Amino acid sequence: MKLPTLEECEKFMAEFDVPQNVREHSEVVRKVANFLAQKMVRNKIRVDLECVDRAALLHDLAKMYCIKNNCRHALQAEKILDKKGFGGLGKIVRMHGLDEVLKFGAKTPIEAKIVWYADKRVNHGKVVSLATRYNYLKGHYGSMSGAKMEEIISTEKKGFALEQELLSFARVGSGLEGLE
Repeated sequence: MKLPTLEECEKFMAEFDVPQNVREHSEVVRKVANFLAQKMVRNKIRVDLECVDRAALLHDLAKMYCIKNNCRHALQAEKILDKKGFGGLGKIVRMHGLDEVLKFGAKTPIEAKIVWYADKRVNHGKVVSLATRYNYLKGHYGSMSGAKMEEIISTEKKGFALEQELLSFARVGSGLEGLE
């Protein structure tokens, strides 16, 4: 898979006016994702470490663009990355949306699962438990509409199952000790 350099990632974030708070969130997501991916590789799980790193770094590339233009930021980031010649990475980034976990299966790339999970473990710039993050999502976004609350609740069971799968692969016990 063709991946951008860190310098190219920085240019993309500047081009799409990614603000400091979103960059800080992305850096913490990147730290969590890289931690899990590296643990998995040590346990003989095949993971493209560079893909995880870049996808975690760029997962919210289109966040501000979509706030201004009323679109889905994960899908828009995929389109942006595809146009820049990084279509494979774009497909991984697209899968970090909350409801994407409902589509995850045996053929879902492990890199996408790692980035989805890492993103859900970071609230703003702080590593939190998955339960804490879901409580935040319900309080902050679920109050917007009944449909949004239903969407959040519909992903919980699969989200917690994914957590168990990934933590098992990484052999890190019940959490991300040292990152929280």
